[in-house]
Amino acid sequence: MSKVSSNTPPQIFPTRSQSNDSQDLLRLSRLQVSEYGFDYVDDSSLEDDDDPTTVGQNNSNKNNDDAGGDNGDHYRLSSLTEERTKNNDDNDVNFKRGEMETIRKVLYETEVIALKRTAEGFNQVNFSLGVLNCFFLSYVLGDAPQHLWLLYLLESLYMIPKKFRNMWRAKPLNEALYYLDFCWCMNFIGIALLALLLSCEVAGLSVSVEVRKWFFKALLGVSCGVLLSANIALPFVACVFHDVNTMTGLFIHLMPPMVVYTFWWHSDEITASWPKAFNFAYMDEIRYFGGMDSVAGCSTFLYFMWFLFYISFMLLVGINLPRKYEKNSGALANPKYDTVFHSTMRMGVCIPIGTYFRKRKRATSLKLMEENDFDTVDFFIYMMFHMILALGSIYTVGYGCFSNKVFHKVVLGGSVVLAVVRGANRYTYYSTKMYTRALRKEFAGILDQDKHQKGEYSRMD
Repeated sequence: MSKVSSNTPPQIFPTRSQSNDSQDLLRLSRLQVSEYGFDYVDDSSLEDDDDPTTVGQNNSNKNNDDAGGDNGDHYRLSSLTEERTKNNDDNDVNFKRGEMETIRKVLYETEVIALKRTAEGFNQVNFSLGVLNCFFLSYVLGDAPQHLWLLYLLESLYMIPKKFRNMWRAKPLNEALYYLDFCWCMNFIGIALLALLLSCEVAGLSVSVEVRKWFFKALLGVSCGVLLSANIALPFVACVFHDVNTMTGLFIHLMPPMVVYTFWWHSDEITASWPKAFNFAYMDEIRYFGGMDSVAGCSTFLYFMWFLFYISFMLLVGINLPRKYEKNSGALANPKYDTVFHSTMRMGVCIPIGTYFRKRKRATSLKLMEENDFDTVDFFIYMMFHMILALGSIYTVGYGCFSNKVFHKVVLGGSVVLAVVRGANRYTYYSTKMYTRALRKEFAGILDQDKHQKGEYSRMD
């Protein structure tokens, strides 16, 4: 009998469980290689080692792999790794170049914004002078109210021409015709009258009492009614110390009511200091209501004098000046001049007028605002509201300032506070939001593209 050895023969081929583990490891290694962009053989090429139809083929492939597969795989893996490293280096260089270009654009845009603000007068000198001037005006009003009118006259000789120079150079449209607006015209009349009265004090000229009395009543109602109310209603009337344009806008709306305050409530001191220029002996005869000879009557008459002048100018010339396209031919008009009416309509007034009075769609109103294409109906609706608000302020706010000193003080103080708050909002915007908004606008295309790509990725997920 042949003796059977108790030692089991060594395993030449792996068991089924070992074969499965080897295949899993092979698949894992191939997946890791594919993650870095290398090519790999599909798992479908893996054959089951226990399949009798493929055992011979697998043995043959195994022998071939043993012969030279290790060296080939190593060379292929090395070349792919080098190619991947080279691509990564190129991508890093391109990324750094794009990053540097973006930084240059950001710096350029911030410098442009800074230069624009500097050109508008945003520097420490103008800011300091603006603050000191406000303190000085407050001191004169409180300690020497009889001289406030002279300070108004002197400062107007600098601020108004300075603003006119800036408006003449304004782009894209010349803004010189803004001086035809009601508030500007009333300041011009007041300045001319004060200059005439000053000449009476200096050169000995004479102005009749009736002329003095009529203009005083007219300007009292206009200043304490229309101009003072405009301080509250108009958002651009703000205390921005460095900006001559904005400070001049505040100056023409706030200074006349302050000067009239001194005339009405401190007339004795003014007469004592300037006896030849001012004679307020008629103060006790002034009535606010009661016919065309009253404050309300004279103010209303003065308003309608301007009203007829402005309507005539706009209908004859002004309404077509800023139009982007010719009305009849549709050709490009190349406009040069702007008006307060067109500027106000572009600020958003066109939308409610179009919606509630013209039955226009919002898109149509936006197109009209872009092209400055407003017709006479829009203009008359605008002027109708201008008239209602102006006359309403004369008969309400103006009368309150005329009849009660405390009310006059409160409205003046409230106007100052509101102007300061608006200026604070402007400076807050300059220091926190201005650069961010400008950069977002400049790089809007890149940000939108990035947002679009992120949206695509989220959809792919």
